[in-house]
Amino acid sequence: MKVGISQKLLMEILEKGSLAAIAENVQSEVTILAMLNKCIKITVDKSFTVESSTDLLSVKYAIPVSEQNGIIVKEEGSVLVPAKELILWVKVQGPDSMISLTLNKLQVPDVINTFDGEVNDNQDLSKFMIKRIGTVKLISKNTSKTSGKWELDCFDPEHVAAINYDQKAEKYFEMQGGQLTEALENVSFSALLKDDKNVWDAIDIQTYAGDLYFAATDSYRCALYKVPKENVIDVKSDKPLLAPSVILSQLTKIINKTEQLVFSYSEENEKIFISQPNLKIRMVSKGKEQMNRFPSIQKLLDKDYKPLVEISKTLFNDMLINASVVNSSAALFVFNKTDGTLTVKAISENNKYKPNIKQALVPNISQDAKLVWAVTHLMEGLKVMKSEEIVLSLPDNLKTVKIISKEPNNKLVYFSMVIQTNAHYNADIGN
Repeated sequence: MKVGISQKLLMEILEKGSLAAIAENVQSEVTILAMLNKCIKITVDKSFTVESSTDLLSVKYAIPVSEQNGIIVKEEGSVLVPAKELILWVKVQGPDSMISLTLNKLQVPDVINTFDGEVNDNQDLSKFMIKRIGTVKLISKNTSKTSGKWELDCFDPEHVAAINYDQKAEKYFEMQGGQLTEALENVSFSALLKDDKNVWDAIDIQTYAGDLYFAATDSYRCALYKVPKENVIDVKSDKPLLAPSVILSQLTKIINKTEQLVFSYSEENEKIFISQPNLKIRMVSKGKEQMNRFPSIQKLLDKDYKPLVEISKTLFNDMLINASVVNSSAALFVFNKTDGTLTVKAISENNKYKPNIKQALVPNISQDAKLVWAVTHLMEGLKVMKSEEIVLSLPDNLKTVKIISKEPNNKLVYFSMVIQTNAHYNADIGN
């Protein structure tokens, strides 16, 4: 392999195609065998292609080869090289540089044995062997004739299994790339970073009444975001998708915000496929059992909620911040219809502080209510509300609160559960 490419284009290809290899969880692996997960496969033929792959995520980004693209191929081929090290070197060469990559092959590959256990007659040691096939010689030259040289070990590209991005999968829908970022920004805070049950660390994508929704919940609160119809086309399926929140958020770093994203799903392999021009992604999906455990958004959206009060987001947030000084987990919220006041009382969980009380005039409260809510959950929900005025609504059983922005075509709905068992506030509530 021998190829010349502009630094700017090479950085674009590397940053997109290496996503799976440079993920934090991959880079933190310390075993020798894990070294392959940290590598990218570079293939030069009619396209300049960079691929990275793990069990959770696979990414392929390819640009057609042409002099107009700033790519000159002198010899086709493939190599497997450490992603992070190559990216760091290319990044510091400067945007006006031309980079050449040349494979210097060893006559006989070096074999690295990563197996450290006892060998038995039935042991297949081939999967523990890593072949170093040579080095990739890197040279950079810029317009001022400043040059740089480096070399990286490279490994047999056959160590990386080929990913079939065109395998049979059911198309679900298309949406604008930037809309994925906006949807995740509105709901992902409600998901857990890690969940032993493998359910509450996910983003659920569902259709309801002809609209596409993104949802996230940790089982105590839930955020629902309705994607504007103008940003979704060609909806082919009403089946839900359940995808790891962390991985979806990683994808927002490499997608083109102005191009369409095509979502497809292979039920047989439980894999989600996402594509844009030049970019192909395969990511793990949650299984059927996890999908069945995720709550239906229809039940939330159809549930009858009556407006309790319209309130300034700034005022409500200030009262929450005041309560969090004493107790960020739970506080008592007292709505008084007669005198139009909202009182927030926070009692220290360990009796370290005296109770903290803050009261504000809030006109047009529709009913008296005494409720214990999770302070931090409410604060996090307010952060993603776009309007200065918000509306709090309650169901007849008073077990949850629904919060929306008071704005036309509001896209975000946030639900938070009442804390029903907290001994600190029993006397105030009358329990």
